[in-house]
Amino acid sequence: MRLLIVEENDDMRMLYRIGLRRFEVELLEAKTMAEALQQVREKHPEAVLIGDTLPDGDPFELCRQIRSNPETRDIVVAIAVYYIDGAIRRLSREVGADACWLAPVPPREIPKQMEELRRRRQASSSDGNNGSQEHPPQG
Repeated sequence: MRLLIVEENDDMRMLYRIGLRRFEVELLEAKTMAEALQQVREKHPEAVLIGDTLPDGDPFELCRQIRSNPETRDIVVAIAVYYIDGAIRRLSREVGADACWLAPVPPREIPKQMEELRRRRQASSSDGNNGSQEHPPQG
């Protein structure tokens, strides 16, 4: 799986990088929304995990932009936030996120959760549902 981690915090990206080493994941990284959009266009990841804050935007706007492009709208997108309430869940659904998880997401859970979201997205594309999952991965 080609996975893009969008996280402005260098230490968090390093933790994800270390935690994902033993998995069959081609890891791409971006610090900003602009870098993430470039990676999405050029590298075509299968899944994107967007961190809570970005210096040049927010994770919901990044998800909205990924979903609005016909060439990228089928990418699995999960948003990791440090606080979840009804408004955040609603917003994540509105922008088309496949999941909204509580951060930090345990790296060992990311590949299997993203694969599950990918399977749900594929299955739901035939019945018109976006496959949204609101529950964070268990760690």
